[in-house]
Amino acid sequence: EVLDWEARRPRLLAELRTSGADLICLQEVQFEADEAGVFVLPQWLLLDGYGARLPGQTYLVQMADRNLRVLDTRVAIGCAVLFREDRLEAVGEPVNSPNTVVAACVRGRKGTPLEALEPTVVFSVHLDAQAEEKRIDQLTKCIGIVRQVGFRDAIFAGDMNTEVSEGSCVAAILEGATEPSPEAMARECGIALRCGSAGEGEDDDDASAAASAEQAAAATAGPTEAQLQAWKALWLREAARKQRVALARVPTGPTRSAYDHGCTSGPCVTWRLDHIFFTSRTLELRRRWATLEADPESVASGLPNRTSPSDHYPVAACFGVSRGPRLPADDEAALVSRLDELEARQAREREALQQKLDAAEPSPPPPATEDREAEQGKKGKKKKAEKPSPEMIAFIQERRKQTREQKEAHTRERAAFADSLVELELDALERRMSLPAWVEKARELERSAFMPPPLWWRSPPGRPRRRAFGSKVCAAAPPCAPAGRARDSGAGAIARATPEQSAKRPGHLRESGARSGVFARVMSAGSPLG
Repeated sequence: EVLDWEARRPRLLAELRTSGADLICLQEVQFEADEAGVFVLPQWLLLDGYGARLPGQTYLVQMADRNLRVLDTRVAIGCAVLFREDRLEAVGEPVNSPNTVVAACVRGRKGTPLEALEPTVVFSVHLDAQAEEKRIDQLTKCIGIVRQVGFRDAIFAGDMNTEVSEGSCVAAILEGATEPSPEAMARECGIALRCGSAGEGEDDDDASAAASAEQAAAATAGPTEAQLQAWKALWLREAARKQRVALARVPTGPTRSAYDHGCTSGPCVTWRLDHIFFTSRTLELRRRWATLEADPESVASGLPNRTSPSDHYPVAACFGVSRGPRLPADDEAALVSRLDELEARQAREREALQQKLDAAEPSPPPPATEDREAEQGKKGKKKKAEKPSPEMIAFIQERRKQTREQKEAHTRERAAFADSLVELELDALERRMSLPAWVEKARELERSAFMPPPLWWRSPPGRPRRRAFGSKVCAAAPPCAPAGRARDSGAGAIARATPEQSAKRPGHLRESGARSGVFARVMSAGSPLG
């Protein structure tokens, strides 16, 4: 009655439907293969009015083949994002997302209360259960995707397998993070080692087993000094990272209730594993759903139970939407003029150096008489390359040196120009080009003045890489991705709850088949959304 999937699935579906969420992020969805062998959403998750983004087929096939080999069942499990097509539209091409991190880019549809929502990259995430460094790596790759397509707004939602407490390295990614106390770092390091040694991850290779054994030994005695120093170094590295995607966390409570690690009997303990991160630049948190702190019965009995059909409590939030600040048009025109002047001057300097070097190039010596006679007697034979003269060798070396020095000076100059810009100026230029690429190589030296096509993680050998959101900046309004839900891979959603639902948790959402994740309602100034 409590654990049977046929009893739990209708209750999960009812919660999804009644939420009316603009965006729904799901974890541990069990996908189905259609007649052509393509993995799609299960029929029961094809919600009316919702588009969907799924992991890339390459990743789903890999997981299905692995499960067939290990578990003797060919099933593919991963994350998914659903979004209301009457209020949101997908931007750019679908992303070839991994199973555990499904990406989407959406914006508000014109003529709706969400019209002010600018292109926002949404991630449904199920982060690694064993290693903090892997969780950091997953999140920073996602942030890299946001920056690579020239955006600054994002939502991360799902099972992050960390409580994001003081001392957590994942917490260092958040805006305004301050260095925690040594006691907090030691506590979080010990928790991560203990949880990592519990064998909750999906990896089953020898290296992972050895790492788990090492973690288990360390967890018993507490973290060593070397482990603490590595943890601190990781925290400091992430806190210092410059990414221009300022993330805040919705202050949700505990979402998991079960026996403690290594225990086979009660009492149950709780963990705060499921989170929503968002960029406060364009999203203002208005309300959130209560979590296990408001459900003592579920805390005592554990999840799932008769009232909560999933093993994780859902988290949800309501946001107000506003457009990001922009540089005034006159100031932007002046900025572009400054940039053009810098590039024009550097182009003139490159041309002047080239003319100077061309004029200084020594003339090649005339061939000797015997060499001409020998050449005439060996018609049809390929002439052997002659060694340059000492003067020519010295010239080539000097030319390379001067060209290199000028290139380095120009790169430093462009870097100084970029460093001098304020936030709105950076935004204005990033809508035109990739600043990091421009600093390294001026636009006239590139194949395109725009940023290169963003790529997801490297595809498996023999598989072509796929673009993330189109070949140029998505803000330039590329055509929307197909609206079909079942076979698309990777896009977004936002979510919502009515004021009555916001005060209490109206149900639950996740589990094998659909271990739901995040509702996030979006509201525009003055009017609730939907």
